[in-house]
Amino acid sequence: MVEILDWDEPDYWTVAHIASAYGVSETTVTKEWTKWPHWPAAAEGLGKRRSTRGRPARVYPRQAVKDAVELQRSKTPGAGPALPPARQWPRKDRVTLAEIARRLDRDYTEVRNYPRLYPSAANNPFPPVGPDAMRAWGDVADWQARRPGMGNRRITRASETATDEGKATP
Repeated sequence: MVEILDWDEPDYWTVAHIASAYGVSETTVTKEWTKWPHWPAAAEGLGKRRSTRGRPARVYPRQAVKDAVELQRSKTPGAGPALPPARQWPRKDRVTLAEIARRLDRDYTEVRNYPRLYPSAANNPFPPVGPDAMRAWGDVADWQARRPGMGNRRITRASETATDEGKATP
């Protein structure tokens, strides 16, 4: 009999959990990482059935996965998941769309559409390009902080205007 675990079982990770935790694809985990000699064995008899195949998803002990990744990083610098980039950059940096995507941890295709999705007539326009065809990182960082859904919903152009005119905001 197979024991079914909830997806949020604290001691085990599915391949999807591992991929999400380290910012890699599930294919990278199944095709590359599981081939490491120190990769932990999947827990037997555990997992939740998938609707498409009917087989239980493989689950791995969470701490063993973390230990394997750290061991791989120490044995082979540059192998394993990439370390997260530093989060503090000089505001005066001039950046391209590709660099903005890297710094914001977004897909380039998504960032490429920002100038079209946030035009100059929008409440929160995407920063314009300068004469060097680049944007100031400080402007991009400020724009990102003002975006709805990015953790700061109170600052909008409408509320700033209402406050400037002396009107109470709802």
